[in-house]
Amino acid sequence: MALLMVGALVMVSPMAWAGGCFPGVYYEMMFKPEALDALDGGDVRLQAFSDFLAAKGHDPHDTQGSGCMCGVNNGRWDQGLVNTSMQDAQRAPITFRMDRLDVEMFTREGKAQGRPFFLKASKIASCLNSGLNKGGHRRFDHSSGMVATPGTLEPGENLLGCMCLLPEDRGKSGYVKLKVDYTPLIAAAILPGPGASQQTGSGKSDLKQIVNIGPLEKGEARYFLLQAPAGATATLTLAPAQGLALFTADKWRPMQSEWKAGNLTGAGPLLIMVRALADKAQGALQLALSWNGSKIQIPAKPAPARLVSAGKPASRVFKAYMLGMGNSSVKKSSFDPGIKSPCCSGEPR
Repeated sequence: MALLMVGALVMVSPMAWAGGCFPGVYYEMMFKPEALDALDGGDVRLQAFSDFLAAKGHDPHDTQGSGCMCGVNNGRWDQGLVNTSMQDAQRAPITFRMDRLDVEMFTREGKAQGRPFFLKASKIASCLNSGLNKGGHRRFDHSSGMVATPGTLEPGENLLGCMCLLPEDRGKSGYVKLKVDYTPLIAAAILPGPGASQQTGSGKSDLKQIVNIGPLEKGEARYFLLQAPAGATATLTLAPAQGLALFTADKWRPMQSEWKAGNLTGAGPLLIMVRALADKAQGALQLALSWNGSKIQIPAKPAPARLVSAGKPASRVFKAYMLGMGNSSVKKSSFDPGIKSPCCSGEPR
């Protein structure tokens, strides 16, 4: 009995929370993400997910997947966002930076109710600061990425947090519209970088660098921004290239067909994309530069990834269902009196 009591205390202690509305073990063993319906516009590669109740609008008890443990959510729900751009073979994968999240509640019949509110970028980063790391999902700060900032989703990454309506609205039923304002970007490493070797003679300089890439999952990409000396000639090759393909462009191009495929000899600066055509792809990007002039300075440590614009800011709108008990007792409580967790609501509009 003592062991059971200790186990129960560990499960609900503050240290056990994974950033969602339930203890971490729930997401490891029970949680099944369900896609939220998208209502309007934006890049379809940015998707939202939650539990069954928030996604479908009814109690999933013992029948269909996971959801709120008591058949209501009283204005609190797990809110996730995921970047699926690596699954699109026609378009170059991108990163989404979350700029603002607006929440507005409606009755089932579509009549506005309650007080709308918003989360600015800094609030999103502090609220949606966790994520799934199972079943093909990886959270925003996964080691395979280049940017570990909450609120920034690289291809294949997800965010998760516990959201809630403003206190006076948590007993209401209906649905919420979640409008996500985002900026499309790519995270590019700067070349040349640490590890490059240089030689100078007769007024000319040569530089060589090898960058190991992978293993990458199918559709994943690594971007580089070549910052070559003025007048330099660059030669780029992939060798070996086990399941990888090399693409270059003079500036950001959304469609992969707009990038030049294969090895390159030419002038910089330019964008470089190395994309995986199969799972567990890996290889080495080999860079050679030649120019008239003296050596250039090479940083001793890798510079932070450069965030390059990949389009204009835009918005996606999603729908999540709320099932409330319709009484004032839920204003300060969680959906289950025995399981309380911090949740995020924003500033009233």
